[in-house]
Amino acid sequence: MSFKIPDQDTVSESVRRVMRRNQRVESQRMLSDLVQEDLASVDPEYRISGERIRRIAVSTGAVKLEIEYRDSVREELPDICPVCGNAMSPIMNMTLEGDVTEVKRNCSVCPFTVGRTFRSPGRYIFIRTSSSEVSEEEIRIRKLKKAASHLRAAERLIADALEGTDFPERRAFAAERIGEILRSKDAAGSIPNLEADIRDSGREGPLWTDPLRTPKYPSRK
Repeated sequence: MSFKIPDQDTVSESVRRVMRRNQRVESQRMLSDLVQEDLASVDPEYRISGERIRRIAVSTGAVKLEIEYRDSVREELPDICPVCGNAMSPIMNMTLEGDVTEVKRNCSVCPFTVGRTFRSPGRYIFIRTSSSEVSEEEIRIRKLKKAASHLRAAERLIADALEGTDFPERRAFAAERIGEILRSKDAAGSIPNLEADIRDSGREGPLWTDPLRTPKYPSRK
């Protein structure tokens, strides 16, 4: 039997229709069943997994998400959110000895958070939200944050790959280049400055090129 995979807009619209009929949906399986039924009324050949429905529903703002956690065993903190597929943002803290350490990571879009005491999602609860769409600007920013998460993962992988080799200087070279893209305030192609360009689109010049102006006070001279 042939089947079709619905695109993101079709799935998002279906989720919104389902949520207009339901204030809360108490599990991913229940949401999946409701959306599958709704999609079948549009095209009987549509097929989609519950995980993809969840990710699209959260990323497009079609639902508000609550997460119930369970204890889990995890070797590393995730770079990409296992719930909605967007970037995880590191939360840093300073120790009593003055060192800066990562204490947890928060998803940049949904409520998922994980620290050194590992927890994994046990149940998802989907709640009706307003019908406002996620802006194109926000979608672009999310993609940049996701790129930054992948770059941080690449930085660690390169360090692991070169550990114990005879050319540690190459590890420093790679870390410097990746660090420039991740954190530089001067490089035009850095993630922070690309985000500033997107947020400041339509102005005479991006804010990062004018040190006397800030996103909070764009008219400051």
